[in-house]
Amino acid sequence: MNPLFTKDFLEKNIEQILAIGTKMLRLAAVFIICMLLIKISRSIIRKFFDKQAKNQKIPLDERKARTMNSILFSLVKYSLYFIAAFTMLTELGIDEKSLIAIAGAGSVAIGLGAQNMIQDMLDGFFIVLEDRFAVGDIVTMQGVTGTVESISLRTTKIRDSNGAVHSIPNGSIGIISNMSKDYMNAVVDILVDYKEPTQKVLEILKEEALLCQNIKGLLDVPQVLGVAALGEWGVTIRIIAKCAVTENWSVERELRLRMKTRLEQENISLAHPPHTFPNVTKVRKE
Repeated sequence: MNPLFTKDFLEKNIEQILAIGTKMLRLAAVFIICMLLIKISRSIIRKFFDKQAKNQKIPLDERKARTMNSILFSLVKYSLYFIAAFTMLTELGIDEKSLIAIAGAGSVAIGLGAQNMIQDMLDGFFIVLEDRFAVGDIVTMQGVTGTVESISLRTTKIRDSNGAVHSIPNGSIGIISNMSKDYMNAVVDILVDYKEPTQKVLEILKEEALLCQNIKGLLDVPQVLGVAALGEWGVTIRIIAKCAVTENWSVERELRLRMKTRLEQENISLAHPPHTFPNVTKVRKE
């Protein structure tokens, strides 16, 4: 019979077995409590910022509320992880003084390797404090354009138009192009044939622009800026329209459709590349 399961062995080592079992239960309890606290804190933080966003006396912008929610939860989560790890190491018999000594001795080595991480965390705080962008904003950073899905202490996650999620360290973001600040501009370029009278075309487009005020997402009457370029095949006339955030693409599509329809009604020709035909040579049969 295996000596591990003999009566004598159990009687002699019962105290050690109970101590190990108790220690394992305590470690499991610390882990479970840590996970529960993270789950509870997530719910409390989300409810708090949802309430603040709807507060009539001290309203908090919904975009900023989501961002603060993400940052604060990240901070609480990492703090709970640290406390749980410290408690579990203490439970394993490593006293607090030893842990502090180990932390002090290793801080230099860890600090050298964690410079980027610390920089990421600092930039994460400044992103929120300076309101560079918020969760839900459409931004371009590090060559990626998409919607900000989350901002943590270390990284910002962006989902592009293809559905891919990009995780960018906060410390390496650099230049940010935020397309969700207050309003966006819809820009439409119309290429008109050189044979058409430019002044007449401009007048027609201005008349049609006044009729476009009912386009969804439009904040002001579209402005016909005039001739933007003289190209190889025609004159480029630019129209710009102030519209709500994220509505610029739908406004541009509707403006193109309406302007093209109006020009067709006025028998105004749009420019296009000249048709070219390949040279056809007859091959004599030998």
